[in-house]
Amino acid sequence: MLTKILLPHRFQKIGWIMILPFSVLLFAVNYLTFELSWLSISNSQPSADGLSGFFDPDKTNYSLEFALIGVFLALFLIAFSKEKQEDEYIQKLRLDSLLVAFYANTFILILGTLLFYGFGYLEFMGYNMFTIQIIFIARFKWILYQQRKSILAF
Repeated sequence: MLTKILLPHRFQKIGWIMILPFSVLLFAVNYLTFELSWLSISNSQPSADGLSGFFDPDKTNYSLEFALIGVFLALFLIAFSKEKQEDEYIQKLRLDSLLVAFYANTFILILGTLLFYGFGYLEFMGYNMFTIQIIFIARFKWILYQQRKSILAF
């Protein structure tokens, strides 16, 4: 993995700052029916196709989309920003962690397909969008932590 295409380290700090508020917002929007009023758009034109009762275009709120984009962006900034010291070992660790994340995501996807049906499967797939990035970050940071801890022990 070329370090030229990684973001500067300062973006990682921005990602860590962003992850908590956007995760809380995502939880609130999904489970507490919270909406940010400034993300509401009203359309006063009636629907010509008769689906206005189903899709309700008169009352559109983009809080969920805002929260999802925020979480995606935060995870992206955390995952693909350089470390303070970037070397060949870190590059190999990134690649290995990415492979483990893809393997785990494939396994979780197969397991979820066998276990969930209907709306539960749709909700499962919604959460599965984050698994590759979360597993990558968790494994990468854990191995880095273990490595630094073992170096300090000597």
